Amino acid sequence: MRTPGSSDPGRLRTPGLVDQHCHGFAGVDFATAPVSAVRDAVRELALNGVTRVVASLPTLPRDEARAAVRRLAPLVREGLVAGIHLEGPFLAASRCGAHRPEDLQDPADPDSLRWLEAVLRDGRSGGEQTLVAMTYAPELDGAVAVESALASHGVLPCPGHTDATAAQVGAAVDRLTRRSGAEDAGDTDGPGPTPSVTHLFNAMRGFHHRDPGPVPPLLRAATAGLLRVELIADGHHVDREVVVDLLRLLPAAVCVVSDASAATGAPAGAYTLGGVGIESHGATAGTVATGAPHLVGRDTLASGSVPLDGALRNLLRWGVPLPAALDSVSTTPARTLPAHRRDAGWVEWVTDPETGQIAPGRPAVVVP
Repeated sequence: MRTPGSSDPGRLRTPGLVDQHCHGFAGVDFATAPVSAVRDAVRELALNGVTRVVASLPTLPRDEARAAVRRLAPLVREGLVAGIHLEGPFLAASRCGAHRPEDLQDPADPDSLRWLEAVLRDGRSGGEQTLVAMTYAPELDGAVAVESALASHGVLPCPGHTDATAAQVGAAVDRLTRRSGAEDAGDTDGPGPTPSVTHLFNAMRGFHHRDPGPVPPLLRAATAGLLRVELIADGHHVDREVVVDLLRLLPAAVCVVSDASAATGAPAGAYTLGGVGIESHGATAGTVATGAPHLVGRDTLASGSVPLDGALRNLLRWGVPLPAALDSVSTTPARTLPAHRRDAGWVEWVTDPETGQIAPGRPAVVVP
């Protein structure tokens, strides 16, 4: 990571923040909003120090998913959006969280694989591949074919929303490792993009001492440098002590993400996450919300409560050292992206003169 420093007293200069998992912001749902609204939301995030954003799409009906990719792809090619992440549709029905079960697809179905090839072509239309990652449940029949199709188009297969056993996850890690090693051998721009686990702990089978599930093998793979793991550091999705401990134990593998939606950084009210209705108690950008957005009328969490700059402030307030906190929101998540899309520029933050912490409010964004 480029070393942060102070340009003058009361300011801290850092690399720009990179959010590899963001569904929207401030009333704008990336999956359904017009391009003009997406532009406004991404620029608003940049004013808050989040200078590189991967647009995440939840599971959608087949035609709507393809339309969303085609709508967002030009924004990637022009450099406004860093890439597109498909969160689904090959997810475990028992762990689909806020995703609509009726929109999930079976990877063992030939029609589903034909749809996958079509959406991958949509992402590449116009030249460079704009899709960077897809979340999938590695235990599903047909998951190997999904991994192969994604890899053939330069898209990262990212385990998540899974009910896998430890053995099933271990087998998937072995497959991903073999494929990644073969690809990295020909990479002339430094290490290639590394798969990450979609919001570790959330929407996956929990740990039990007689049924360890996916978490232990995923953490072993992250320890070995084979995978990275996403954590949502909003104080609601994962206990803060777990976030702090993992950043202490695996500082080079943790990507802190916002998992933000249209409800994040927006007034209290009803919003959409793709085709799903969600609601929130409201929060101002960069602050801690009283609760994370959830499905209408249910307790199911449905996106993060703070944007990535708010997550950074949380990490520092929880006692994470500045270098580790910054890596987790900049350098480490940038490894999702092709090498030429990783540079997020520099941001200057106003610091609190009493605590030395990053103060609330917008930073001054430094031109790259």
